[in-house]
Amino acid sequence: MAVYEWLVAAYFTALTVAAWLLPLRKRPRLRASALGAAVLVTVFGVTAFAPQMFRNWVPIAYLIAGYWMPALLVAAARGGRFEEWLLSSDARFRRILPAVPRMIRPVTELGYLLCYPMVPLSFGIVWLNGSAADVDRFWLAVLLAGYACYVTLPWLVSRPPRLQAGQLARQGLMEQINANVLGRVSHRLNTFPSGHVAVAAAAAAGVAAVSVPAGAALAVIVAAISVGAAAGGYHYVIDVVSGLALAAVAVVVAGML
Repeated sequence: MAVYEWLVAAYFTALTVAAWLLPLRKRPRLRASALGAAVLVTVFGVTAFAPQMFRNWVPIAYLIAGYWMPALLVAAARGGRFEEWLLSSDARFRRILPAVPRMIRPVTELGYLLCYPMVPLSFGIVWLNGSAADVDRFWLAVLLAGYACYVTLPWLVSRPPRLQAGQLARQGLMEQINANVLGRVSHRLNTFPSGHVAVAAAAAAGVAAVSVPAGAALAVIVAAISVGAAAGGYHYVIDVVSGLALAAVAVVVAGML
């Protein structure tokens, strides 16, 4: 098994154990346990029997499952002291950061929307242009960055700032599109650090290792995702900053293995 596959196995094993230790109701506990078991069976089954091409691409599913499982372990999706701290830190950051001009907002909203195709697009470039070692490093960095953001959710519960009273009205077309997409593919809880930003940045760095021009182009998209995440109220400013820092750490760790 590759290192990233052991990471997937360890992540879902730990969350499955947590499902039985946290004060949860029976249904979410069983759903989390079933998801964890399904992913573990898949990881070991794919490693043993699946063609290499399938094994290379299936981590996209591991990333998605890793995003959803911690949400099943959240006992109550309401803000507490951690959310209050995020709100107060956000207010301080926004007082010193320049506001995004209204005419540029559709661009930053589009940038945030691009976080969804970012991983498959990035991996496609690595898969076509890189070696087997590049593939392993890509998935290790991306999964490590994503899982480190997602795993905090059951203990650091908060809602995105856009859901707080009096925050950023959704009026434009791109805002409406993002709101509709999030309503269908998101658990509507805030990941700390920002999983969108951390995963996108780690993916772009993986591409840069095999194609500098493609990596530079994706870095521009990462910048748009980061600005859009904060300006659109999808994440707190500190989520974005810590997400970028976490991605850098994940890339360094992946490069060492």
